[in-house]
Order: sequence, then structure tokens, then C-alpha cells
Amino acid sequence: MEASAPEPPGVLASFKGFLLWVGGSLAGITALLYATGYLVTRAHLSMLGLHGLVEVSSDQFLQEGAKLILAAGYTVLRTTLALGALAGVVVFVAMLLGRLLDRVAAGRRCVDCATRVASSKGLRHLLFAGLFVALALHADHYLRVAEQPLAAIDLLYVDPASLSVEPGTGNRVAVWILGGDSQQMDRDFDDLLLGAILAGLLAFGAWRVVAPWPLRPWLVAPFVAALGISLVTLPMAYGVLQRPAHYPIVSLTLDHDEPAARGSLFLLSRTPDAFVLWNPEARRVLWLPAGAVRRAEIGAVKNLFAASRLPHTENAR
Repeated sequence: MEASAPEPPGVLASFKGFLLWVGGSLAGITALLYATGYLVTRAHLSMLGLHGLVEVSSDQFLQEGAKLILAAGYTVLRTTLALGALAGVVVFVAMLLGRLLDRVAAGRRCVDCATRVASSKGLRHLLFAGLFVALALHADHYLRVAEQPLAAIDLLYVDPASLSVEPGTGNRVAVWILGGDSQQMDRDFDDLLLGAILAGLLAFGAWRVVAPWPLRPWLVAPFVAALGISLVTLPMAYGVLQRPAHYPIVSLTLDHDEPAARGSLFLLSRTPDAFVLWNPEARRVLWLPAGAVRRAEIGAVKNLFAASRLPHTENAR
């Protein structure tokens, strides 16, 4: 009976390398989701005016980060599906034309000429200048759109009748939120998401165009900075524009069978030590120690701003 061949030493090393790669990838994904979820939750609570009053667990940060990734993926797929089909047709036609040109000597000379022109320094300068102008125009538009949801803060304490809608201000987003105009908020978020993708494409294009130049990192730095700003502001805008302000309505009974307060109370947070509640009629945040609550009943989940819906939101558009 012949002995089996010994296992190559490289197999075990490859398996260990694969496990290390998987572990590093999972750690990186977890850190990305946590950081993204933190920005989403931080912006959402600031928009409501509850930052520092509501305790959020790390698991919720991960959930909010995953929701943003799914929402962004769905939006990109919905937007680019038709463009992807059109791009496939264009690529197929280009491949056919390329084969025809390969069979013609004159076509081959034209291709060689185009290759030499594309590799020339003058064309690279022209392409980089065009990318830089596109970056300046894009950054101006993106920052104007991104600053508006970030300026909508402390909306739970705002009287809807006191809001004046002015173009380019956070009041416009505040009116949308208070009035429940989800279509306008969806449009702004889609605009910011596509703007972040465009910033990434511009950074990638600039990196490839200036590849032969010694000052490559410094020339690409403005593009990378714009991409970084987009990746930071996008989760924060999502927390304002897309994160639903839905919380459960709770009925609390204290000792001696007394109700906690009159009217509806929204449960903002529940910890082992306390209940954090929102009273929409008084526009106040209530803090009740858990030991003082005898019974808690949840009847429904509603929007925090449902009681303060604006009668008309057309002027905000």
C-alpha cells in the first residue's frame, strides 16, 4: 500500500492567509458600518434636538450603517440600471467597430495615431484642467445642497408657523420634514448620493491622468478632499432626510395608578435606569426613573411630527 503524498506546505499557509484576509475584511466592514451609523444617528438626533438626551447602543450604530448602505445601493441600482443597459449596447457596438478597424490598415494607423496623442503631455494637461474645472463646479453645487439638511436642527421645539422658507437655507428642509414631504427629501438625498459617486469618479480620473507626474499626490489632493467631504456629509444628510422619525407611543402608569402625563407620550429611549419620553403637546422631553414606573403599554408607532403637520408645503418647493 502506497503512502499518500504529503500535503504541500503552501496549502496551509494559503489557508491561514485567507483566514487573516477574511478576519481583516470583517473588521474593516464592521468599523465602516459603525462609523457610518454613528454619523447617521448623530445627525438624526441633532435634527430632532435629542443629542445627549437619548442613549444609543453600538448595535444600533451598526444597524443604521447597514440601512444606509442598502438604501444607497438600491438608489444606485435604480438610477444606473437603464444607463448600464445603454452602456452595454455602446460597448458592443464599439467592439464591432474595433474588429473592423483591426482588419483595415488605415484603421490601424489611426488607432496608433490616437494612442500617441492620448499619451502626449499636452493632452494630459488638458484633461487635468477639465477635471479640475468639473471638480470646482461639482463641489460648489454639492456643498450648497449638503449644508441645507445639516442646518435643520432642534425641530421638535420649533413652532411650524414660525418657519419662513428661504431658498438655500435649512428652513426649506425643516418645512419638508414637518410637512412630511418625503418626495423632496428623496430628491435631495439622491442628488447627494450621485454627487458622492461623481466625486469618486473625478478622483479616480485625476489619479490616472497625472500618473506619470512627480507631483501626483499633491495634484490629486483636492479631489481626495472633495471625496472625503462627500463620504462624511452623505451619512449625516441621510440621518436628516431619510432616517424616519418614527417612535412608539407608550402609556405609562406610575405608583398609585397615576398616569405619567396627559396625552400621548413617545418613547425615545428605554434603559435599565430610566424612560426618556417626548410630550408633543407640551413640547418637552420627560425623564422618568424606571423604578417609578409600574406598568408600560405600547399602542402604536407614529411619526414624532404627525401632530404638527403643516397645512401647506407647496411654498417650500
